[in-house]
Amino acid sequence: MSAKQTKEDLMRSVAAANLNSIPVADSITPRGFLETASNWLGRWWHMRQKWQAVSPGYCALVFDPNFSAQTEAKDYELVKLFRDAYSKNLGGAVYVMDYSLNKVYRKKGVFDDANAIVRELEAGGLATAATVLFEPEAGILLLAQDGVSEPLVTTQLGVFDGQLTVTNVDKLLEGLYNSTLKYPETFPHVWFEKAKFIPIFEAEKLYQGLAFIHLRAMTQNTWLVVREDQNNAGRTDLSLSTLNPQTTFVLEIKVLRSFHYDASGKPKPRPYKPEENEAWANSGIDQVLGYRLAQSAAAAFLLLYDMRDTNADIASVATRCAKEDVEHRRYYIHNATARDTRAVAAKS
Repeated sequence: MSAKQTKEDLMRSVAAANLNSIPVADSITPRGFLETASNWLGRWWHMRQKWQAVSPGYCALVFDPNFSAQTEAKDYELVKLFRDAYSKNLGGAVYVMDYSLNKVYRKKGVFDDANAIVRELEAGGLATAATVLFEPEAGILLLAQDGVSEPLVTTQLGVFDGQLTVTNVDKLLEGLYNSTLKYPETFPHVWFEKAKFIPIFEAEKLYQGLAFIHLRAMTQNTWLVVREDQNNAGRTDLSLSTLNPQTTFVLEIKVLRSFHYDASGKPKPRPYKPEENEAWANSGIDQVLGYRLAQSAAAAFLLLYDMRDTNADIASVATRCAKEDVEHRRYYIHNATARDTRAVAAKS
């Protein structure tokens, strides 16, 4: 191998190890902190395979850059090495930190489940701070942008071989769908009124944000995951890339729904017509075809998060995707819990 090739390989390795850890949202915001903390935990999770065992119990990464001035800080110890010193003894502790994970205060305890660590946060006045709860043995992440006093979003890290393939993208997206998005007990935020199949106004942005956090956490040191990637065809919802070999996939997200919205974001009583959902999905195909050309992508995905009251493909959209060589994926979002759905199925 030539010196030039060696240098290029080194540069690619450094880029893959670092670019994917940079938060897209403003890092001093709660959302930016969730991205930073999830990225860090994704890297920790990939390190985990080197340890025979890790400390059990939940831990919490809590965003409070002014914590040292609080009276509760007296019960915590300052951790001088945290962000760059990965440890198998992560579990069983609350970590309160700044947005860059540099200044960290720790309180150890026995937190056998998420409820135990939530009680600790409530007792310490941290219930409204942006938080990521993490179970280090199972890889369970619970994201709380508005604090643990509000509904949490659950996702789970898993085994990943690092290859950018259609199969691996499917595996990661299916994992997110099954662990987080499928039923309202794990993702209540997306419904404005779930009994009537009415989603919130900005459901697409929420799905995009969760997919971005999940894919980034799972693919640390392997893929570059970029949100709203600017190119001459517009802004790609999500682009996935590897540097060695150089490969890019592009993803466009659309939500299928049953109701219109007015300017305030509230649904109108008029149903969203089937032909309108069809046109919306087709606009996603148009977009992702443009992104595929602009970014010389090897694969293009249309991700349809289906919040309608009918669980069925739009045949013309599926047919067009097959014709245009676009990966068509539809994820049906149930408005009832898994238990409710099973009960209805048993009666029918």
